[in-house]
Amino acid sequence: MRTFRKLPTTSPKRNAASRRRTSGSPSGAIPHGLSCHIPKASCMVAPGFVKPMRILQVCSAMGMGGGELHVADLVAGLHERGHEVHLAVRRGSPLPERVSAHVAATHVLPLRNSLDGVSAYRLSRLLRAHAIEIVHAHLGRDYLPTILAAMWAGSARAIVTRHHYLPLKRNPVYRAILRRADRIIAVSEFVRRTLLGLGLPEAQVVTIPNWVRREDLMPLPERSEARARLGLTRPLVITTVGHLAPAKGQEEFVRAAHLLRRWRDDCEFVIVGAASPKHRAFEARLRRLVGELDLQARVRFLGHVEDLRSVWAASDLFVLPSQGEGFSLALIQAMAAGVPVVAFAAGGPAEIIVHGETGFLIPPGDVAALADRVRELLEDPALRARLAQAAREAVRRRFDREQILRRIESVYEAALQRATPSCARRSGAQEEAYG
Repeated sequence: MRTFRKLPTTSPKRNAASRRRTSGSPSGAIPHGLSCHIPKASCMVAPGFVKPMRILQVCSAMGMGGGELHVADLVAGLHERGHEVHLAVRRGSPLPERVSAHVAATHVLPLRNSLDGVSAYRLSRLLRAHAIEIVHAHLGRDYLPTILAAMWAGSARAIVTRHHYLPLKRNPVYRAILRRADRIIAVSEFVRRTLLGLGLPEAQVVTIPNWVRREDLMPLPERSEARARLGLTRPLVITTVGHLAPAKGQEEFVRAAHLLRRWRDDCEFVIVGAASPKHRAFEARLRRLVGELDLQARVRFLGHVEDLRSVWAASDLFVLPSQGEGFSLALIQAMAAGVPVVAFAAGGPAEIIVHGETGFLIPPGDVAALADRVRELLEDPALRARLAQAAREAVRRRFDREQILRRIESVYEAALQRATPSCARRSGAQEEAYG
């Protein structure tokens, strides 16, 4: 059984000694081939008795979408709750800069794909070197290397989170290894059903949604100031947020804008998000469509916006026209900011929005129905205000950060309690060496 330990306050002298152990001494040396960065700010444990865990988060993403923002805040939240958190990323990842104050170490690995045995081997050595207890992967290509690393290390429990709505490979070998994960977290019931469709045991897959982050609850700037900053001039602003990609539905958004122009000439349509190199051709096609529909004066491309508070302050309505979403951080951000929402009922959004109470759901891909619903809301400010107030209260209650962090901690704790006797003996030996 794991026992509670009261951790001492970290001293500069101990920090220096720890860095020397990690970088050079035999007892804590980083295995050859692993790149490790130790930030100046080490893990600070909250005062009092805690039950700390040594956790490695694995994320090979090279951009910052909703899933990556979740990983960054998960790292911060676990650190705040007293755990020692490590991060494994690809070289050039934007994550380390965001979480440098919250990690004990950042480890750079290739993490090329699901068949990256080299990364799996290096991960397993890293798990042993740092006595990692929980290793948690967040991208599909990271699942197998992470699970294999935990199996080879023998002392860590593997957790994976499925953020995406698309089904995973049905390859028998892939499924067999996926079954060796201690738990699989789905960010929505929709995602959970796709995972169970692979034949995974129901008890292995648990639904834990993402949450509203603290920055999503901060006060918004004045509307007039936000509109001026973004260069918006028309009375009403309809916004969509997401990476520029066919699946995100920006084309449907533009076509709905074209239909709405028949009824209103006081609207501006804002597209927030940038295209990855893979989707640059889609962005070019989307911009051509705006020209062909003569919407250049009404549709604004803002590109990537780091702080969305100005966007929310300037918006009268948020539209999520995605063809599928595992969850949608942008959706709950808009709702938390008090912006009324309309979304295609595709995946996670259908679980977030209560139709007619906290927003409206539209049959996926139905551009005419989307335009009709947007028109209805634009013509009824009282309805927009009622939906916005109900949505704000609902997401703050349902997607509370502390409650959901505690649920993830519980998954970790249960995984450690289910450790095999041999694994428990190894962990005990590592605990003695660590402490």
